[in-house]
Amino acid sequence: MSPIKKLKSGSSIKVFIPAIISFIILALSSIFLGIEIGLKMLGGIIIIYALISLGFYYLQTRSNVYLVSSSYLLAFGFVLFTLQTQHTGNHPIVFPPISRLFLVWMILSWIWLFYMMVTGQTRWKGNHILELAAIGVESSNDAYTERPFPVREIDFTKDEILAMVAYLRKNLICIHYSDGDKIYLIPTNNNAAMGLLVRSGFNVIQDTWIAFDPTGQVSVHISRKTYLSYKENLAFDQLCNNLGNLFIEFLDDYRKGEEVRIIDKLNTVKSDFFA
Repeated sequence: MSPIKKLKSGSSIKVFIPAIISFIILALSSIFLGIEIGLKMLGGIIIIYALISLGFYYLQTRSNVYLVSSSYLLAFGFVLFTLQTQHTGNHPIVFPPISRLFLVWMILSWIWLFYMMVTGQTRWKGNHILELAAIGVESSNDAYTERPFPVREIDFTKDEILAMVAYLRKNLICIHYSDGDKIYLIPTNNNAAMGLLVRSGFNVIQDTWIAFDPTGQVSVHISRKTYLSYKENLAFDQLCNNLGNLFIEFLDDYRKGEEVRIIDKLNTVKSDFFA
């Protein structure tokens, strides 16, 4: 596999929004209401993040990543919510027994979450997909077009596609939408995943997708935004063809019970951590 990155570098500020909001709330509440109230409010905000992670993202993906991150955030929020401050003594912040219990829970969750981070499990892998699709594609002045690109016809059942989709979603590779029996797979990166909470639905023009039609036809659409995320203009039809065939390979791997090969292929790609 080619190690050359063809996507532009850089991360959206979107992934930092929760941290920025938390810092602003902590700063303002601490200034006007005191440090203890500020920490409790921060704890409340973090508990809300945990509930969103558990109630939305986990239910959408069934990924253990969101279970573990929710556990860490809940414990962290409860630590902040239960600790106390004092104006005498050497230690301005006091951890009651219940806070210490939450602290142990937080540390254990963090160790598990950290392991997932260093092994790349916490990242959405949409950019890995785009990098793999671009391997071997040459620069070209071929005009971009919004038309779907038919890749080829293959044999599959809807149940096979839905089973593969569940695996891809659980491993933070893509989300999917159904239009009757036609199933659209949308490669998703960290930035796009942040927007899933407020996403109104599937957009056939603005999204990049791979569709499995009940007639057996596999087709691809690459959005203009996705196409422009590459450093240079690439041969468009070739890029679409590679993207479609990549997911057909994924389906073959999944049918053979070798779904780990899907992850192996994605792990050959290095991309920006927050992208």
